Amino acid sequence: MDGKRAIRQEQYPNGNVRIQQSYTYDGKQDGVSKTFYEDGTLSTEITYADDKMEGPTRAYHPNGNLRAEFCYRNGKRHGDYRTYYEDGSLEMETTLDNGAVNGSYTVYHQNGRVREECRFVNNRREGKALTYHENGMIEMDAVFKDGSMVSCKEFDDEGKPVTTKADHVSKVMGH
Repeated sequence: MDGKRAIRQEQYPNGNVRIQQSYTYDGKQDGVSKTFYEDGTLSTEITYADDKMEGPTRAYHPNGNLRAEFCYRNGKRHGDYRTYYEDGSLEMETTLDNGAVNGSYTVYHQNGRVREECRFVNNRREGKALTYHENGMIEMDAVFKDGSMVSCKEFDDEGKPVTTKADHVSKVMGH
């Protein structure tokens, strides 16, 4: 105990710390809680205030590289949200507002090129959405309205249009 809070720890059978949590004297989580992989490598750091997740949170891959980083506000994910591949390269970035995805949403191939880019409004895709092949060529050009796809064009990795089942049915039906 540090005078204001108590630290609770659980251990793996090998003796390494599994969980380390900080509590106030009245039993509420407060401060940074950490979980660890069995080998002792840090797995997560979650900040609590008055028994609610509040503030920065980080998750790590078993190799120690950052896996995800975001913040909580009033117990909900809020603000910038990023995930990373095991090698440390950026995998995804977006913005959360009270737990909902709002704004730009970008996913990257492991080679660093954009894999997908679109916008979200209250957890639903809205407007133009593009996906890309690893070589950077557009794979899909779609439009979303209220989370539903209203149009879509697909392309091969050389940029040539791909015939979809919907295109084929439309041609057969004479539309």
